[in-house]
Amino acid sequence: NNESPVTTTKYGQVRGYADNGINVFKGIPYGGDTALRRFQSPLPPQPWTDVRNTTEFGASSPQSARRAENMSEDCLVLNVFTPALNDGKKRPVMFYIHGGAYSGGSGSSPLYDGVHLCKRGDVVVVSVNHRLNAFGYLYLTPFNETEFGDSGNVGQLDLILALNWVKENIKSFGGDPDCVMVFGQSGGGAKIATMMA
Repeated sequence: NNESPVTTTKYGQVRGYADNGINVFKGIPYGGDTALRRFQSPLPPQPWTDVRNTTEFGASSPQSARRAENMSEDCLVLNVFTPALNDGKKRPVMFYIHGGAYSGGSGSSPLYDGVHLCKRGDVVVVSVNHRLNAFGYLYLTPFNETEFGDSGNVGQLDLILALNWVKENIKSFGGDPDCVMVFGQSGGGAKIATMMA
């Protein structure tokens, strides 16, 4: 029903909720648990068979306790806010990367709620969590190039994986996979400049 919208991703179905006429899906996994691949490039999530409830924010990357409450290395999740599902429209997608100087913050902050932006512009809004601080950017290649060759950059690789998830899945959320704008504040803006480089 409209109060519990359900749609399909490449990895399984997700159930969200309605907020002022906007469909909200929180904590959708776009990658696997990074505790199993600490300091290594991310992998896609394991598929699921039941309809997954995505009505609560997922974990933020471990960081200073004053910045976030729900923290875990299993933090590769994103949130989607959309006016409609599978309605044939191709809405622009706004992919938001939070600030926090590469060391803190979360796409799950109430500050980044996408409902009002969706209502104002008929867009799909995506916010994202990814690895931060040492978990995302500690350079360990000199110690073990085979295992940690991507270290120092895995937070960025998380964001690339999330953007690939958007490319593959956003159509079923009413978005246009060929019209994605990446935007961010502070450290989020710097990460976009890094991706461009």
